Amino acid sequence: MQEKAVGDAKVVHRLHQEKTDTVRCIKSCRPSDISCMRDLVHTVSHTVVSLPTFREFAHPEEIIFLRAVMPAHPANHADIIFDITEGNLRDSFDIVKRYVDGMTVGVVRQVRPIVGPFHAVLKLEMNYVVGGVVNHRNIVNVHIFVSEYWF
Repeated sequence: MQEKAVGDAKVVHRLHQEKTDTVRCIKSCRPSDISCMRDLVHTVSHTVVSLPTFREFAHPEEIIFLRAVMPAHPANHADIIFDITEGNLRDSFDIVKRYVDGMTVGVVRQVRPIVGPFHAVLKLEMNYVVGGVVNHRNIVNVHIFVSEYWF
């Protein structure tokens, strides 16, 4: 298992013979740039994941874990909503929210068999909602490559 920081989150890849890489951009506004400061997006990350064609597909395969880091002050406690906003061709993936050791985790799963070669870019959003309003969001673009081979 491999962990990589992604903004306020960690991306954890759990794959056999995994091949992954992550690049992250963090927002940094100039004091006079009001439109930048009002933009809800704090980070944009690009992660590359290479998967085999699963020969036997009996249940969803968990491929990426997004661990949200919460602020230290409980008054700022946010509800985190995970969403796949683009790139989910044939509804092959989903994202479910879990709580692990007091931490909010978004689990991206492959829910349908995919025969490679196949490439998709999943655009994931982690929305931090406080009082029913999105306070900020992190975007993770997951470039998924599925090999035509099972190894």
